[in-house]
Amino acid sequence: MKTSSLREQVLWIVREIGPCGLVDVCAELRKDREISMNAVQTVLNRLAEQGIVEKTGTRRHYLYQVKPSDEVLRRRAEQAAVDLLSQSGELGLAHFVETMERIQPDTITKLEALLSERRAKKQVESNEPKT
Repeated sequence: MKTSSLREQVLWIVREIGPCGLVDVCAELRKDREISMNAVQTVLNRLAEQGIVEKTGTRRHYLYQVKPSDEVLRRRAEQAAVDLLSQSGELGLAHFVETMERIQPDTITKLEALLSERRAKKQVESNEPKT
């Protein structure tokens, strides 16, 4: 790990440990070398600004984790939908919508917009001549 850049080392540590704080990353890096917390904090902040890692928590207790790719998110969502519908059908779907509304009320509006777009797209596709 010594030959890679500090940025690569920090990213590798965050990926391996999972959600972790500045102190955790510094402890891992200090196994191989001396490094200041400020240097590590700067790298973590830049990775967060670039959208490579997610930063959650409060000022003195931030946690960092690698941001999942769109493909990973798509697979997680697909598996969650399969699990929900296969285990509880329409009742599960109704509870899902209620939970969405309770946690983030604006997601219902976004869901309605997505459904409307999907319907419009299917309508256009069904009206296209078959070749």
